Amino acid sequence: MSQLAPRMVLWWDRILLSLRFKTLKRRSESRLSGYCVLMGILKFWNNLRDRWWGQPIVLSLLLVPLAGWLSPRLMLPDGKVYLVYLPLVVCFSLLMVYDWRAMPGIALAILIRYSNRAGGSEVDVIMTLLYVGCLSICWWGYRCQSQRHWCVGLTELKLGKHRLIWLVLMPPVLFIFGLQLVIGLDLLPDELGMLSGSGNHLHALINFQAILIGCLSSMQLFYFVLRIIKNPKFARVLLGRIRREMAPSVKKSELQLWVVVLLALVVVLAYHTADTNAMQVPDYSLTLLLPVMLYSAMRFGYLFNCIIWAATLLVLFFNYPGYVQWDSLLHNLTMISSMMLAFTLSILLTSAVHTRQRMDHAKAQSASLKDPVIGLPNLRALKRDLAKVPRSTLCFLRISELDLLSRNYGMQLRIRFKQKLASSLRTVLEEGEDVYHLPGYDLVLRLNGSDGEARVAKIHSTLEKFRLVWNGLPIHPPLGISYCGVYSEVEHLHLLLGELSSLAEMSLTSGRPENVQNDHHVVQDEIKRKVALLHWVQRSLDNDGFMLMAQPIVGVRGDSYHEILLRMLDDEGNVIPPNEFLPVVHEFGLAYQLDMWVLRQTLQFMELYREGMPSARFAVNLSPSSLCRPSLCQDVRDALRQYQIEPYQLVLEVTESHLVQDVKYAKNSLKELRQLGCRIALDDFGTGYATYDRLKELHVDILKIDGSFVQDMLTSKVDYQIIASICKVALMRRLSIVAEYVESPEQRDALKSLGVDYMQGYFIGKPQLLASLVPMEAQPEDEESD
Repeated sequence: MSQLAPRMVLWWDRILLSLRFKTLKRRSESRLSGYCVLMGILKFWNNLRDRWWGQPIVLSLLLVPLAGWLSPRLMLPDGKVYLVYLPLVVCFSLLMVYDWRAMPGIALAILIRYSNRAGGSEVDVIMTLLYVGCLSICWWGYRCQSQRHWCVGLTELKLGKHRLIWLVLMPPVLFIFGLQLVIGLDLLPDELGMLSGSGNHLHALINFQAILIGCLSSMQLFYFVLRIIKNPKFARVLLGRIRREMAPSVKKSELQLWVVVLLALVVVLAYHTADTNAMQVPDYSLTLLLPVMLYSAMRFGYLFNCIIWAATLLVLFFNYPGYVQWDSLLHNLTMISSMMLAFTLSILLTSAVHTRQRMDHAKAQSASLKDPVIGLPNLRALKRDLAKVPRSTLCFLRISELDLLSRNYGMQLRIRFKQKLASSLRTVLEEGEDVYHLPGYDLVLRLNGSDGEARVAKIHSTLEKFRLVWNGLPIHPPLGISYCGVYSEVEHLHLLLGELSSLAEMSLTSGRPENVQNDHHVVQDEIKRKVALLHWVQRSLDNDGFMLMAQPIVGVRGDSYHEILLRMLDDEGNVIPPNEFLPVVHEFGLAYQLDMWVLRQTLQFMELYREGMPSARFAVNLSPSSLCRPSLCQDVRDALRQYQIEPYQLVLEVTESHLVQDVKYAKNSLKELRQLGCRIALDDFGTGYATYDRLKELHVDILKIDGSFVQDMLTSKVDYQIIASICKVALMRRLSIVAEYVESPEQRDALKSLGVDYMQGYFIGKPQLLASLVPMEAQPEDEESD
């Protein structure tokens, strides 16, 4: 017995567990079957939405009678007076959703609605024909005007004019006049119509305005209801649209306060008591609705106001005894109906205008934060995103050789490469991080947090694996990357990006990401030095602050001229040599301005001291970029004419080693300058590429032998023979020869024996201020006294 009791307890537990499992199984099966039945019904309902005998006819049979019941109306001795007439509104909403497929269902619903009225079957048919005729004419006209955009939602303002004409104004005109015609022919009893048989025009006007108000205010409401019934997911879409249309600064407390004010105002207006001695709200109190709704129109958007105002009108018109004046009922109703019609039009138009303005502003703001060609966020978007988070990591990507690839394969390659690279990088970015486009050939990444070494390493690995296949060719130009941590707000973003750009250039050589926080003081100092030099150059150009020096070039036959040399002073008055500031001038595109400044200052000096130096000649240097300017020859011609200087007095020097890429453009410019009368000198001859081949392409007058050959010509046989060969070629071409860096009489004698025509160097004469060339007797009296 002691062993039997535990076994019986165990069997009993097993039986209870089995029964509980079977019960749960039956419940789950019943729930699953109920869910399957529900899904089957929804699927069947969804399949019926495009068939005229499906959703359109079912919804017509349900909503048309409901709209008639929801229409506020008064039963007067001489007929019905509608304050808002909704059956036509529901019919147009059905057409907006289902198009002509809704017409059979609408006709059937109208026929059933009037089948129980007095007057026999003729009333049913006449009212059905009246409805169908009015709807068909208006919908046909709207379809013809809107073309294929008829199904666009009611928020589309481009179709506003067509909707106001065909869906708001024409329905009451056709319906009321058609009804008047039918009653006038004694085809309908007076009590079934909306017009008074006594000829009361106020009666007809109130019903006319009721249809106008219904079409103008409630069509959107029923349209949204139908869209949600057709596709329940539209409710979420509608809610999202309402939120997007609201002003960005709208707070929840503001919306709640507005709702409370509106509800309080509606309650006061709709309140009605049977006590005749109680004070009644006057009808002009309805005007208080206008400022409340106009505030909503400016703040909460078009869709929100359409729904709220339609519901408010129905509530107010259902409770008309709270504010209507019974002693002159028809006149008072006419005035109230007209006022509500004006309010509706003003509120909806104000809502539409303000909503469109906000949407256009949002689109313009979004467009200003994105590059229109590449389609990536720009520098302005980077500034905005940096201000949103307290700490970030900036990664600068230098895409080397993309300029060359763009010139070879076209601009489309540059656009496609950046887009594909950005898409590849976004796969390793976190939420809130992005890739930003910079003008030119660079990209910037913003990472969350300031400690991003591991993230940058992952990005660098992604860059190494990236390839763009273009016309079957895998393209992978070298990519340099630099990074640094920043805090919000970043005040000097442009300077920081410039520093990152220099470090990314170093990354192309080192093959690893470069960090600004590492020991890169040399690079940073170089950037600061370039910025300072650029500032000094621009200031000197603006204030004529450069120094012009002149070094004599003396000929073996006794004639001579001077070469103009440029010097610049820093803030402390120290002289900055050309080899320091000229690279900055070329890098930042100021070469042409500087060349023209030197040319004009030289010509101005020649004009000023024409009497004391009547035959003076000067050589002015031109940069290669200046030779490529189409306006160079015209500017030189204008300057010579302005200062009345003969062209033969001007020698223009160009550097031979700098003409490798620009020889095609330079050739045309030099030819035109020689035709003008100026003499052309080829400077630093012997140091460039294909030197003698260049003489066949360029027509020049003077060859200037580079000083590196002259310095060691007495000790180096190679340099001596190079100078000798240059002299022989120049003599064959009948070119004048100038030797630079002549520093001893032995060099002078050796160069003279080789046939050199002109000497330049410290032995011949050191550079001196241009003004010091003027003879004392030729200087003005005020300068002599100074």
